[in-house]
Amino acid sequence: MRLRTLLALVFAAGALLLTAAATTLVSQFVAARVQIRAEAHIAELAEHLRQIIDANIAERLGDMAVLSAVARTNATRPEAQRAWVDALRESFPAYAWIGFADRSGTVVASTGGMLEGESVAARPWFQRGIEAPAVIDVHDAKLLAKRLPALPYGEPWRFIDVAMPLRDASGDRIGVVGGHLSITWMREMSRAAIAKALRREPSVEVLILAGDGTVILGPGDQAGRRIDAVLPALPALTTGAELASARGTWPDGGDYFTGASRGRPSIDQPTLPWTVLVRQPVEVAKAISDPIINRLMLGGVAFTLLFALLGWSAAERLAHPLRALAKAASGIDTSTGDARLPKPRGYREIAELTDALTSLLARLGERDQALALANVDLERRVSDRTAELADACDRAEAAQARAEAGERAKSDFLATMSHEVRTPLNAIVGFGDLLRDDPTLTPSQQRCVDQMRVGCEVLTTVVNDILDYARIEADGVALEAAPFSPRALVEETVALVAGTAERKGLDLRWDSDAGTDQPLIGDKTRLRQVLLNLVNNAVKFTQRGSVTVALTQTPSPDGVALRVAVRDTGIGIPVDAQARLFTRFAQADSSTTRRFGGTGLGLAIAKGLIETMGGTMGLDSRDGAGSTFWFDVVLPRAATDAPALERSILAAPPHAVAADGAQRAHLLLVEDGAINREIAQMVLEAMGYRVSVACNGQEAVALVRAQAYDLVLMDVEMPVMDGITATRSIRGLDGALGAVPIIAMTAHVLPEQVRALRAAGADDHVGKPFDRTHLRAVIERNLAGAAGRSRPAA
Repeated sequence: MRLRTLLALVFAAGALLLTAAATTLVSQFVAARVQIRAEAHIAELAEHLRQIIDANIAERLGDMAVLSAVARTNATRPEAQRAWVDALRESFPAYAWIGFADRSGTVVASTGGMLEGESVAARPWFQRGIEAPAVIDVHDAKLLAKRLPALPYGEPWRFIDVAMPLRDASGDRIGVVGGHLSITWMREMSRAAIAKALRREPSVEVLILAGDGTVILGPGDQAGRRIDAVLPALPALTTGAELASARGTWPDGGDYFTGASRGRPSIDQPTLPWTVLVRQPVEVAKAISDPIINRLMLGGVAFTLLFALLGWSAAERLAHPLRALAKAASGIDTSTGDARLPKPRGYREIAELTDALTSLLARLGERDQALALANVDLERRVSDRTAELADACDRAEAAQARAEAGERAKSDFLATMSHEVRTPLNAIVGFGDLLRDDPTLTPSQQRCVDQMRVGCEVLTTVVNDILDYARIEADGVALEAAPFSPRALVEETVALVAGTAERKGLDLRWDSDAGTDQPLIGDKTRLRQVLLNLVNNAVKFTQRGSVTVALTQTPSPDGVALRVAVRDTGIGIPVDAQARLFTRFAQADSSTTRRFGGTGLGLAIAKGLIETMGGTMGLDSRDGAGSTFWFDVVLPRAATDAPALERSILAAPPHAVAADGAQRAHLLLVEDGAINREIAQMVLEAMGYRVSVACNGQEAVALVRAQAYDLVLMDVEMPVMDGITATRSIRGLDGALGAVPIIAMTAHVLPEQVRALRAAGADDHVGKPFDRTHLRAVIERNLAGAAGRSRPAA
């Protein structure tokens, strides 16, 4: 075969293949773009329709917001509120019912007076609307079904609810205003929006689904039916997307482009969780792309034929100089290292090609050598750098592992030390308290017991200080914000230390200013910790005389300036020692620790807590003339009724010491340690309670199932079933059995451990070693709280 014939055939074949490939790629690109555009258009249409629905719902929530506002300002009486809802319903007949309900759920004003005086507390729109603006999905009418006129064709009344909290001037929630929108209105509104889209796109169909999959609006007679089949684009919405598009087959067997948009309600922007599906037959999009693809294919065939003809004509012209170049090249002596291709006669381009090939061969040889050397050097440098990075990474990972292991070991050590020290201390303190109450003890024996009790208190304080300081150093302090009564806080703290002061013969009392006790918002637990530290120190360092706790509350622009001062007639503090008193591990002098005990951490921790709250702490003292420790902190005011519950619980009558045994509270003590179980039972029975015992969590759950107890004292570390698992199991019981008050009485006292206990369902916490006065106060508080919850409302 001649060169020109072969070259022409190769050109023609190559042109044909390239043209066919290009035509195919362009055709696929056009088809893909048309599909993407169709899917995007359908998805945008679905999003537009959903936004129309969301906008209408937002307007209805706006109606409720207006009613909520006027109920707080202009329409505070039911008559005025009824006039407003009647006016709103007249201006917007889509509301089947609008009403105001107070905090208990009783309807106080409504359209036409329907349901006034009745309770709607169980309805979802009230339960969710009391917390935040709420939108309730389609549901059947419950209370209004028999009071509203019948709908055509026997269709049941179905509503969409919108609700908004009612607030008083202080911002507290006092009720709910809600409106029931007829599902017929939503259909008409959606149908009107769809009609505009159908006029522009007659080939599309729209399907609107409620949150449970029920068809709100759709082609044919599908309204009211529930679609269980997985439709195209819906799986993408279930993963969290608000907008999705896909091509797929529907249950009717048709192939459609489908766009889907689903509302995502949130607390800030409640709306309907409806899904809008818009579909368009694939044939409609193909009708757009097929003519384009056909024209591209015809153009490609014509281009291929033209290119083949041009190749055939050019082959003859190229063949002669190429043959001459090949003949000249074949005559080169391959053994000559500097051989060059001769310049043949013919086109100048052929000569240039020959020179270029010769030069290229020389440069390629040089570059091959340079590249080989560069590759060797690069491989060496990469290997060295990789080794350095690997070594650095290994060192960093080892250091991180050591640091993490150290932190875990520190946390584990703190938790283990706390538990292992507190557990035996509980038995020592408990038996010591019982022994101290024995009237047959001699004065010498009584003094020995008192000294043992003081030593236990010192050891407990040391453990608490070390744990508190370790937590502050590691993680800082997270303050809580809850309403509390300052007077109740001081009274409780003084009561906790009263026994120690009485044993030393000290006069412990507290004074308060004559003003009204203002409830405040703050971290009551941390304030009690600070005050308890100051009062304990005052009692510890005072041998005779008195300790006085003074409380002062002064109004300020930011709330109430709270000042608490603890005055004692003790040993006093020299001026030169006062500067280092609030530093860690420091006391007034080195003999203080040997004489009175302690770590020197208590005041440092207290000062750090007060400064975290934005306050200050200081002292006024003279050597031998007593001391006054004080702290100032400004706290915001709470609602006036916030501390009422606190005072009522503190003042609740004891349950265990009634005149007849039938009234005594029945407690279940869950404790695996025989010694701790014995001392706890003896202490509780000495307080006047009836006590049953369980040795592990499994026994406790079985006993709670078998009979009702007034309260459960639950240990944590137990065999068979631990206390956390047992607490969860009890909370899972039905009725009153699952609601029994549970107090975790354990040596686990770290904040994260207490949070885990409360998360499991514990109502309160008492750390070991327990103080009898504190234990009884916690038990009585929870018994009073349980009695208050079970007492019927007036």
